Amino acid sequence: MSSITYILDTSVLIHDPTAYKYFTDSKIVIPIAVLNELDGVKKQFGEAGKNARVCIRMLDEISDLGNINTGVELGNNILLQVDSTYYEISDHVFSNFGDPTYGDTQILACAYMLGYKQQVILVSNDINLRVKAKARGIQAIGHEKDGQQISDLYTGLQVITNEEAGLEMQQNGFIDPATYSLSFCPNECVLFQNENGDGIAAGRLASPNKLKLIKKAYPWGISGRNKEQSFAIDLIMDRNIDLVTLTGSAGGGKSIIAIACALELVLVKKEYERLVIYRPIEPVGNDIGYIPGSADEKLAPWFSSVMDTFEFLFGGKVGSDWRRDVEMYQKKGRIELSALTYIRGRSIHNSIMLIEEAQNIPPDQMKTILTRAGVGTKIILDGDVEQIDTRDLDATNNGLARVIEKFKSSELAGHITFTKGERSRLATYAAKVL
Repeated sequence: MSSITYILDTSVLIHDPTAYKYFTDSKIVIPIAVLNELDGVKKQFGEAGKNARVCIRMLDEISDLGNINTGVELGNNILLQVDSTYYEISDHVFSNFGDPTYGDTQILACAYMLGYKQQVILVSNDINLRVKAKARGIQAIGHEKDGQQISDLYTGLQVITNEEAGLEMQQNGFIDPATYSLSFCPNECVLFQNENGDGIAAGRLASPNKLKLIKKAYPWGISGRNKEQSFAIDLIMDRNIDLVTLTGSAGGGKSIIAIACALELVLVKKEYERLVIYRPIEPVGNDIGYIPGSADEKLAPWFSSVMDTFEFLFGGKVGSDWRRDVEMYQKKGRIELSALTYIRGRSIHNSIMLIEEAQNIPPDQMKTILTRAGVGTKIILDGDVEQIDTRDLDATNNGLARVIEKFKSSELAGHITFTKGERSRLATYAAKVL
């Protein structure tokens, strides 16, 4: 283990709740004052409150592994410790450190005292705190999470550098993963590439000893623009998979891929009787209040994004009046739009159920949803765990994240995390930097 000790302050953990994972081969210390500040921030709305709750929950899980006061060993040779000392600022050593009740003062005192025994670096995104630290001879740096997601969710995809395996699968249509000492979860996808990073073949584990080649498909006349979209299409179009989960940042194409595949299976191939689209009623920002009109008129604003997708998919056909076509299929019962509020007590057979914005669904409600599936029904859950509009949920405790983790070992389910934006250059860049 490195002789360097990194002290993380509140601003870093609010920015990235898993910041400690980046300081491998090191000792990580979190002052007790930081936990106090996180406890106050966790009650806030928005990203800061969500990340504070995530961090507290993860530290609680780590504390169950050992004595966090003396240090708990984590992966990558990391020792994580909480310094529970409240330093007496009236002592002459800290006479110029500031208000003793101020969190930054306690953090500086912690760094200063630990610096007597080891090399200490304070990690803070608070510029003023870094300046204060340097003025007292304490080294200080900032931290960026480099595009890493808050949670370590199962991605459903492995990228493997093995040209031989890729070429064999390309030639024969399948390989036995055991031949190459490879291990996958059920229905997990893989992209084989060569040493130069060039893709050779894409596959999916179809059975314990068969990794099958994925071929190009064009549901409703569209094709996957990247490997994740192609994998998602393969999972949804497979009748043997009852549950498909899709996550990823805005603009990745989750909804358009899910709806295009569903339309193909319901209206073209007629493998299912209908497409039922549900979504939770959670506003972004302040709620606009009461909306007059019938039930359909009240729901219309919540399904505007779905109608945008219908316009794109139906509108591309020559001579099509997309709105008339959608309404016709709704009247025939082939397409149904509904709020999750009305799902309890239903038993939905031989249908595709698409649950949009599933990251806003609590785990207990998710159980209600999945148990609505009748004989022959496939469920698709899509959402972005980084964009949660429900106060009590975060990136790790929402229903979508829970389902992904619980079903990753089941042959009934498949999952893909979308990593590349396809909506526009602006949307892709915004999702990356904001």
